[in-house]
Amino acid sequence: MKTGPKPLLALVLLLSVPTLARADQWDRIDRMRLHAEIRREVREAVRQARRDVWWARRDAWRSGFEARREAARIRRDAHRAAHRAAREARRDYWR
Repeated sequence: MKTGPKPLLALVLLLSVPTLARADQWDRIDRMRLHAEIRREVREAVRQARRDVWWARRDAWRSGFEARREAARIRRDAHRAAHRAAREARRDYWR
């Protein structure tokens, strides 16, 4: 290799090495940002899942509560009807 291209090649190498190092740095920064974004999305997905579970439990408890209340109302109505029928039967017995 002749002397003319040697300094030019050295200059090109000196300028390209920091550029490559900077490119690697940007790759690391992009990787860190991507990692942080993935963590945020996972964290948000977990929060949403917990929120959904809470609402599902609340709805199940409320629907269970409403079902218990409805069953109590049906039992109460049946008891009242039986009591009314027994009272009518006693009333008719004494007439």
